[in-house]
Amino acid sequence: MTQPREDDADSQQESKDTSEPQALERGSTSPGPEQAGDETTTVGKVDDTADDEAAGSPAPQDQDSSSADDAPEDDAGADTEGVADAAASEVPGSAGPDAPSEKRRSGSRSARRHRRSLGRTLARSVGILTSAALATAIGGVTWWGHAAPTTPTPQLQALSLAQPGGATTYVCPHAPTNTLRGTDVGATESTTAIVPAKGTGTAQSATYAGRSIPTDTATSMNTAEGGILTLVPADGRVANAVGSVTTLTRNGDLRGLTAAPCTQPAAMSWIVGGSIAAGSSSELRLTNPGVTPATAKVTLYGSIGRLSLPSNGEITVPAGGSSSLPLETKGSQDPRIAVSVEADGGSVVPTLVTESLDGETPAGTDVITPGASPATDLVIPGVEIVEPAAQGEVPEAKTGADSSDAPAVRIVNPGQAPATVSVTMLGKDGARPLSGAQSVTIDAGSVFDIQLAGVPAGTYGVQVTSSTPVGAAVRMVRSGAEYPQRSKALIHDQAWAQAGLPGAADSGLLAVPRGSSLSSAVTVANSGATTSVTLSSLDGSWSQDVKVAKGGSVVVEVPAKVAAVRLSTGNQENSSGTSRTSSGLAAATIVTAQAGGDMDGTLISTVPAQPDATVQAQRRILLD
Repeated sequence: MTQPREDDADSQQESKDTSEPQALERGSTSPGPEQAGDETTTVGKVDDTADDEAAGSPAPQDQDSSSADDAPEDDAGADTEGVADAAASEVPGSAGPDAPSEKRRSGSRSARRHRRSLGRTLARSVGILTSAALATAIGGVTWWGHAAPTTPTPQLQALSLAQPGGATTYVCPHAPTNTLRGTDVGATESTTAIVPAKGTGTAQSATYAGRSIPTDTATSMNTAEGGILTLVPADGRVANAVGSVTTLTRNGDLRGLTAAPCTQPAAMSWIVGGSIAAGSSSELRLTNPGVTPATAKVTLYGSIGRLSLPSNGEITVPAGGSSSLPLETKGSQDPRIAVSVEADGGSVVPTLVTESLDGETPAGTDVITPGASPATDLVIPGVEIVEPAAQGEVPEAKTGADSSDAPAVRIVNPGQAPATVSVTMLGKDGARPLSGAQSVTIDAGSVFDIQLAGVPAGTYGVQVTSSTPVGAAVRMVRSGAEYPQRSKALIHDQAWAQAGLPGAADSGLLAVPRGSSLSSAVTVANSGATTSVTLSSLDGSWSQDVKVAKGGSVVVEVPAKVAAVRLSTGNQENSSGTSRTSSGLAAATIVTAQAGGDMDGTLISTVPAQPDATVQAQRRILLD
């Protein structure tokens, strides 16, 4: 509030003292009590008194004439005076000795009426001028608001800052555990390999599954039980390492090859692939490497929309522990599924472990890690197509046995509206649209498979473009002979290649599993402009620059001694922290092995590239 000033109080008191004599002066001209009842008869007497005062001294200013509320009363007084004048002129003998006095009174009344009329005219003129001035001022302000130049708002830029000194955490997946309860499991060869980075990103110390491991050399263990890998940086920067877990089962109900990378935790993850049809099992495993429990919300998509899960898909994952959720339920049997995982209270690492039997015929196993989140442009690397008879596309010539699975592109549309999707094959001869897979409509909330029949043998990347964001993956199949005899079913293995994680081929790390029974091929696909990718070993002993044409896919020869490679391009984020744009690159390692005996055939799996931990640790902020 504003306190009253001393000078304001003095001026108010002075005004009050001045008004008191004016009130007394006006009181001397007021009619007496006996005249108050008849206003018409008092007009003449008031005028007489006023005339006497006017004769003796200058007439005082008429205060009533300046008030808008009193204006009608003044008009009435003037009219009454006119009536009185007319009446006086008609009285006999009015031309007597008092005639000069009457003339003076008449002149005084005319002057008074003139002053009142002039006052009213001036008041109206001042009002009109004031209104005009206000209107002009408002118009000027409005015009200035439109016409005056405005200061442009500076555009904000994003800056990426790395979180210094923090430990890097990975989760390595667990092998399949016979969730199908097969009676003939067979022998399994398991390997967990961890390759630490040297130079930039060196770790001061490392632990895996609660045990210390060396930081200056690779670690290999004949186990696939999974665990948490923690790296403490040596130079205050973010430490890096590459880990992978492989299992090879040549016979039995779990016949198949699995190969999966160790991955970092995330708050949101997507996995496309698997089946919960009769004879198939899909188990979602969640690991929480944090120090507080996390709650995961799992959403399962099927052929005709979302599928129900126990507890509405919510599952609590203990700190430093794991939880599992079988996706098959009594009311849901669907050969086409995809899953999203959203963590609350922390970050988790999901893996989807699939096992399949076609009656008594082994139909493959796989361990699937997350791929890219739904987007309108995705690239799936590491897709190897072989002859139709070797990937279950045609029945066996002698027995007529066929495979329950065939190569396909799986697409999930998590949106609320249908998606229009097109598929393009990225190969050594450039980009070629997949026949019959242009402008395919995918219903909202559903999962759909597009067959890869008719694609020539070769190594490809698969580009999926859509009108609305979708998730995507590719199923590869390797089929053998009929097993058991007269079953009419071809024994086979299958692998799911996920859409490449953003930036993983621009600045990322890729495992290259090694072993006496394994063959590994590093592939890079490119949906964007022609670019060069540098592949190098983590110890810096080997490097190679590879040119990848627009719409192409290449296989890179990596020395047998190299178990992990670093990927980098000129399009990666520079030291100033400015963000890069998507290059359209994606990379993966295709891993194969051979089974023998009556279960003879090729086994297959893929390992996708993972983003550099330094990029994962960056936080984007806005600077003015």
